[in-house]
Amino acid sequence: MKTFKLLCAVLALTFGLVSFSSCGSDDDDDVATPAARDIAGTYTADMSCSVMGEASDFENMTFTVTATSDATVDITIPTFGEMPMQVPEFTVTGVKVSGADGSYTLDTTTFSGTLPNGKSYSGTLQGSYKDSRLSVQFNLQYGAMPMPMICSWTAPKN
Repeated sequence: MKTFKLLCAVLALTFGLVSFSSCGSDDDDDVATPAARDIAGTYTADMSCSVMGEASDFENMTFTVTATSDATVDITIPTFGEMPMQVPEFTVTGVKVSGADGSYTLDTTTFSGTLPNGKSYSGTLQGSYKDSRLSVQFNLQYGAMPMPMICSWTAPKN
């Protein structure tokens, strides 16, 4: 009987120590947010574009960055410009994001498509995220324009 009580005490002490030690770790605090999810959000900025050296500024535009995986985002460019050359909203999909510790690179991504107005578009997009600011540059070939638009913007997350 004494042996049984001693065995129960040892088992209780063992289970108590295992339970205690399994709850004492805060390793989750060291887990980094995946790059794409870190930069996902909305950004409001003025966008500058030039065509053959002729510059235009489009004020107070809101861009949306959506994480589609831990390392990939979609970037929605809002409508800009004046009729008849107004560019409707379009989304650049599958932009790969790499880096760590709040400093990321948006890999050069080629995009193309046809907008609801029937005009085709194509181009490249690239960028970076550092000091809580997203900078994006893209070249856009829109419709029958013979020269691309070269556009850029930099903004903090809203």
